[in-house]
Amino acid sequence: MRSSPFGSSETPASGTLGRMWWVALLVAGVLLVGTELGWRRLGFHPTVKDTPELWSLERARASGGKGRATVLLGSSRFQVGISPEVLSRALGGARVAQLSINGSSSLPLLEDLAADERFRGLVLCEVSPTLFFSVEPLEVRTAAYRYTTGYAHRTLAADAETAMRVFLQERLVVMQSSVQPKNVLYALLMSRSLPVPPYTRTLASRQQQSDFDGVDLKPLRESWEHHFQSAHGQQPLPAELDALLEHVSSLVGHIRARGGEVVFVRMVSSGRVRNIEDTRYPRERYWDRLLQRTGAKGITFEDVPALSRFECPEGSHLDYRSAPEYTRLLARELVREAPSAVATDAP
Repeated sequence: MRSSPFGSSETPASGTLGRMWWVALLVAGVLLVGTELGWRRLGFHPTVKDTPELWSLERARASGGKGRATVLLGSSRFQVGISPEVLSRALGGARVAQLSINGSSSLPLLEDLAADERFRGLVLCEVSPTLFFSVEPLEVRTAAYRYTTGYAHRTLAADAETAMRVFLQERLVVMQSSVQPKNVLYALLMSRSLPVPPYTRTLASRQQQSDFDGVDLKPLRESWEHHFQSAHGQQPLPAELDALLEHVSSLVGHIRARGGEVVFVRMVSSGRVRNIEDTRYPRERYWDRLLQRTGAKGITFEDVPALSRFECPEGSHLDYRSAPEYTRLLARELVREAPSAVATDAP
């Protein structure tokens, strides 16, 4: 045994143990890198898990900070079809918060912003007809209410934990649940094949990117057609529609009274999905009356040739390659149709 001048000592056993720890860490690092590269070679990309906690972080950006925020309220069509980064540049550097929720009506989100006295920005509110105007059942609003309630009760610890998790998820494929060992084993046992990469990934900004290249579109189209034909509730009776429009008008009024503005947007849809939407919710009864009752501006792809030329591969969502250009064209139309509504005091 050797003693140091300071009285400490190192035994052969402790030195061996230390080297073993370093070897274990090195092996673990090599395995991690190898596994990460392996999944990437199979077509996987890092993706962030879209959770109510992540939504809360983005929601805080809508009401906090300097300058007027531009907020996106809608469903997955907004998440997939609109690039917050591109929209921000097109609007002179405005702060853009992506608050859309997959499969959800934008109405509960509009209610949340209307009740927030701190919010004085621009709202782009997506009107997906079967989600926005339906009355029963109300599943299309349940998720949104859960998100807004979670935001009201969020904690600093939860925000910090979410930020740390997102930091790792947007950099590492191995953070995805589908490539965890137990799920890989399950896939091998059930289908005798490895998990396949999802065609949609989520970024830290909550933007989603759908890559339809190589996807079998026929069953996907059929699934969406069936979904829009039978799901998302029932069309409202005349009295129910009047009450809904009155409620929306009140929400728009609250936001305007604080200096904010609301612009309604109908995103592009294609094929039978579009036909189903137009049949169930004819424009003159729903979209036109919405704008008339609220007095708000509205942009629908039907009226803008540059936007209507886009095609949704499976009928409901844009490919990620189309989203940047679609966003630029939408921003151009927004500036042209509602210049006073566009935030110019960027943070």
